[in-house]
Amino acid sequence: MYGVVNRLTFKQPIDEDVLARFDTAMVRIRESACRWAHVVQTGEREVHLVILFESEEEAAEITERVGSPLMRELIVPLLDGPTDRRPGPVIASTDG
Repeated sequence: MYGVVNRLTFKQPIDEDVLARFDTAMVRIRESACRWAHVVQTGEREVHLVILFESEEEAAEITERVGSPLMRELIVPLLDGPTDRRPGPVIASTDG
């Protein structure tokens, strides 16, 4: 299993518009065949988008085909700087 963690810092406090954009994004992410995805709010203007994939190759393919265009369309215009993207292998899980 392979994961991507994106720390996103917004220009403004997270509001209903941002939540609606994430609702739209999560539908598309779910349809992309990723294994698992969640958005965790860690500050007034900060969230972490955590996505799990079956493999590093699948992560790269889905990021290129779905993730990057989706982020550019819905999220990037609202950010206060670049996305802090951290990919890597999953080394422990409650899934067994």
